[in-house]
Amino acid sequence: MLPKYLDGILYGLFLILFPSAVWMSLYYPPVILEQGTAHRIFYFHVSSAWVALYAPFFSTLGGILYLKKKDLVFDLFSSSMAKMAMLFSIFVLFSGPIWANSAWGVPWDWTDARLQTFFVLVMSLFSYFVLRWLLTDPIKKAKISSILSIFVSINSILTWGAIRWVDNPGNHPGSVLGKGGMDPSMRLTFWINILAYHLLFWALFTLLFRKEKIEYSLEILRAGDD
Repeated sequence: MLPKYLDGILYGLFLILFPSAVWMSLYYPPVILEQGTAHRIFYFHVSSAWVALYAPFFSTLGGILYLKKKDLVFDLFSSSMAKMAMLFSIFVLFSGPIWANSAWGVPWDWTDARLQTFFVLVMSLFSYFVLRWLLTDPIKKAKISSILSIFVSINSILTWGAIRWVDNPGNHPGSVLGKGGMDPSMRLTFWINILAYHLLFWALFTLLFRKEKIEYSLEILRAGDD
């Protein structure tokens, strides 16, 4: 975790930047004629997807550190990152069909490689939490979760590569980073949103991780009293 003063700086940046990013998404870039106003979901959808694909790797890092150091705090870190991945994945699942219905005429296309792999990613995260809920022994839960987090990260890599490695990935466009023709106002809005949603991710994660550590400490105190 970062020092408290750096956390304060990040929270301050978030409070300034996130509302600005939302405003820019809604009003600053021009409307894409083929999609209408619904294209503005792009800034929310893609920014959330980036975080949803990054978070599993931090979860795996926490799992590996647990396996190495046998400290349950690393398991708390890993599971908190997995929760963030699930949260932002839900953002993507809600925003994607709205945008897809406007752009493609259908809310979900099962022939699309990115949609298929992202659906598998969400299901792997769901399975991760179901197994954690079923296991009552904290040591066994941490060990198995650490292994499962690796498979979630592999699914994340496959999701990222779906529009890069598949010859006919479906309706999803290619990587936005490879498109040099993006309007300057759209490019600026896109990167502002990317930064804003990463700050949102960090702010939510720090709050969640602190909550998890407090609950863990209370459980230890209760066990000691018993």
